[in-house]
Amino acid sequence: MTRKQKLELRASEIRTRLAELGGLESLEDEQRAELDRLRGEYGDTERQIGALAIADDKPAEAKSEDRQFAELRGKVKVGNYLAAAVEMRGANGAEGEFNQEVGIGLDRFPLELLAPVEERATTSTDGAVAQQSWLDRLFAETAAARIGLTMESVAPGIAAFPVTTAGATGAQRAKEQDAAAAAWTVGVTELKPTRNAVHATFVMEDTARLPGLEDALTRDLRMALTDAIDKTVFLGDSGATGTDADITGLTTAANVTEQTITQTNKVKGPETLTAFSGLVNGIHATGFGDLRTVATVGAWRLWESTVINSAADNMTLGAFLRTAGLSWSSRGDIEEATSNNKFGAFIGRGRGIGGAGVVAVWSAGQLIRDPYSGAKKGEIALTLNYLWNFGLPRPANFARIKFVT
Repeated sequence: MTRKQKLELRASEIRTRLAELGGLESLEDEQRAELDRLRGEYGDTERQIGALAIADDKPAEAKSEDRQFAELRGKVKVGNYLAAAVEMRGANGAEGEFNQEVGIGLDRFPLELLAPVEERATTSTDGAVAQQSWLDRLFAETAAARIGLTMESVAPGIAAFPVTTAGATGAQRAKEQDAAAAAWTVGVTELKPTRNAVHATFVMEDTARLPGLEDALTRDLRMALTDAIDKTVFLGDSGATGTDADITGLTTAANVTEQTITQTNKVKGPETLTAFSGLVNGIHATGFGDLRTVATVGAWRLWESTVINSAADNMTLGAFLRTAGLSWSSRGDIEEATSNNKFGAFIGRGRGIGGAGVVAVWSAGQLIRDPYSGAKKGEIALTLNYLWNFGLPRPANFARIKFVT
């Protein structure tokens, strides 16, 4: 089943459930919350179907070019890039042609080749050892897309993202009365490429003992890359020595709406709900269904373990919030505590959110295989350098919940 077919099936399921709920004479709180959630999901699903339909409407010539590109990509091998790096030359053959197609130099490694690939079982050459399927390292669930951040692949140079920040306001006029002139302004968020890197080393003996080792390490670098970008979007990173390499995350980004919950109120349902309802302004969010929320693990534990009306039905704070129409997912490694000045949740307010927050990734990464530096020890190093940045062209679409004294 294709992705479009899956989305169409889900849309049909949502329509059926909406019809069932719409046929009820009265709705309970839980059903009302479900109705709001399904309406929001249906809108997202329809937009995705529309985007895929546009892609399907490409002319035959464009589709043929897509197929040719896919065939070319199928011929490309990461190992040939590694060989070119060892021999200190540019990519050639299918790899060189692929670099030309994606518009990067022959001495560069295309990051899109690090997308997930089919993983196959390996066989040990040692008859006494039967190697099983490789178990990769587990990373935190990525969450940037959950709150509506857009991943943008950008060309070399400074990436500029313009947004209209002010403009005219309509008003009634008398007969033949001129419309008042109004100033309008455009803001431009400029992002410079900043470097992040992941590095792994192994020894020659391990490659003989563990078939598939280098492939596994390459996968690990890719997943570590994804995890680093996603985590830094939330927390930022000021660890670099040059200011151009610092990333301002959602915890400190300017002009992001911040709602606070006191230490006394963080275990109370109505007070916690008030913080979330304060994010609904009728513009960036028209209801709880427009709040795309990623809760910290600390907040998730608090909400799901705090009973707020034990005398009635042992409802937890989390159940109370869901009954009101809120939903969320959680991401590890961004906050564990709920003490003073800790964050409880990060929210994307969903109206017009496309492009309001961007994670820009420059298309040319560099994968370096170094068998020389550690040659005396039989050591081989893999380093993946990548260039990226994060910005909020329209920060009003984003919010955070913070615990305070």
